Amino acid sequence: MKNGIRIFDADAHVVEPRDLWERFLDKPYRHRVSWQQPFPGMDRFRPATVDGRYTQSHKTLYGRQQEAVRWTTEAMVAKYGDVVNRGFDGPGVAQSMRREGVDLMVLYGPGYDMWIDGIDPDLQAAMARAYNRWAEEMRETSGGRVLAAAPVPLSDMKRAVAEVRYAYEHLGIRCFWARPNPFNHRTLGDPFFDPLWEILQDLDAPFATHEFMGLVGTSAGEDRFSSFVEWHSCVHQMEAQMAMLTMIVRGVFERFPRLRVAYMEAGSGWLPSWLHRIHEHLELAGWLEAPECTKSPKEYFMQNCWVTTECDEHVLYHVIEELGDQRVLFETDYPHPDSKYPKAVETFLSQQRVSAESKKRILWDNALDFYRFPDADLPSEFLEATG
Repeated sequence: MKNGIRIFDADAHVVEPRDLWERFLDKPYRHRVSWQQPFPGMDRFRPATVDGRYTQSHKTLYGRQQEAVRWTTEAMVAKYGDVVNRGFDGPGVAQSMRREGVDLMVLYGPGYDMWIDGIDPDLQAAMARAYNRWAEEMRETSGGRVLAAAPVPLSDMKRAVAEVRYAYEHLGIRCFWARPNPFNHRTLGDPFFDPLWEILQDLDAPFATHEFMGLVGTSAGEDRFSSFVEWHSCVHQMEAQMAMLTMIVRGVFERFPRLRVAYMEAGSGWLPSWLHRIHEHLELAGWLEAPECTKSPKEYFMQNCWVTTECDEHVLYHVIEELGDQRVLFETDYPHPDSKYPKAVETFLSQQRVSAESKKRILWDNALDFYRFPDADLPSEFLEATG
């Protein structure tokens, strides 16, 4: 809580523990996943191999992007403190949240390990199960303050549906996610994924997309950029835009009108223009190419979709003017190098062109509406920030 206002961090992260797969992955698969730096003495962010292949791009593994953005272990400790050395354990993350004023946080991960094209579907499903077991531990050790979205294994829909059902029924997880990128040459609008949308709609459980720059595979900018400035400037926003585009145009929200989808860590300022652009193209060629669409892109967005705002996104007021304030979620992006922690909430509250009522709605109410967690998952007390 900050200045008496409740804070729901709809999109946050940790650096998953190095022994995550060793502890939680079923034994027959453990030898197939490992953590290893490209060279001795290097300090790269979670460099994992799956069946002998690095899941991160050589540009992030061997380039100097991490040094450029001060995303080394030393720099992380300087900014976030001892929680880094503790491996972002539950009590440590909960303490960080208290400093920022966050009452409830939802984690998104792992960013790379599960998502390389051609991954063995059985291994991908096992990795999802392992992460979700760790998420259960994280919830317990953080005192219920840190929840996690469950990654969905997209290679095979029988496995995907089975993992959603297991996570929901046996681990108490109530939200799910995948990367927005094309996976195995399919976009999220492909009817191949309809069984996933069906079970999520039936369970009334939300789904989110989240990009992480640096994947080995298709992502916006990876084919032409090698610097952090160029690649990171486009990848999150453009991948979210394209995921939203294909889900609207290929009829996902027509077929599943109660599905809730958020496009995380992509900002919001682009949204009015993007919906207008999709609308113009549907007017022109939708009669032939998108016959399933019976509503406008704006109507589908207002029916099914949410986006996030960063604390210093000063054009947020324009999104509110065009689309209202009920479909925007707040994120701190803890503990990434560009997060404004421990001043993210304070920075958001200082925005001059967003009303106090809209700020309160974005900081708490909208996330309640998107996630719709049971009351037992919500905090029982709210304490003022210590930072």
